[in-house]
Amino acid sequence: RLFSRIKDYTIPILSTKDYSMAQVTAGGVSISEVDPQTMQSKICPGVFFAGEMLDVDGQCGGYNLQWAWTSAWIAAKGVMLRNRS
Repeated sequence: RLFSRIKDYTIPILSTKDYSMAQVTAGGVSISEVDPQTMQSKICPGVFFAGEMLDVDGQCGGYNLQWAWTSAWIAAKGVMLRNRS
């Protein structure tokens, strides 16, 4: 019963702040234009993207930060692999 009450507990949103306080914005390079294995541009080889440079939007709660860190890690590996060639 306790688990159900906690899981189903909701907090109403009473208001939001304006755009200047936004933590995440939409838009950026389409992920269809990027190799997901390296984060390298399919259109301009040698250019790598990560984080909010790409059109990826996650829910609040750290998902956008995780995307930024993970995509940067993949891009860094991609750069290193490219430089070895």
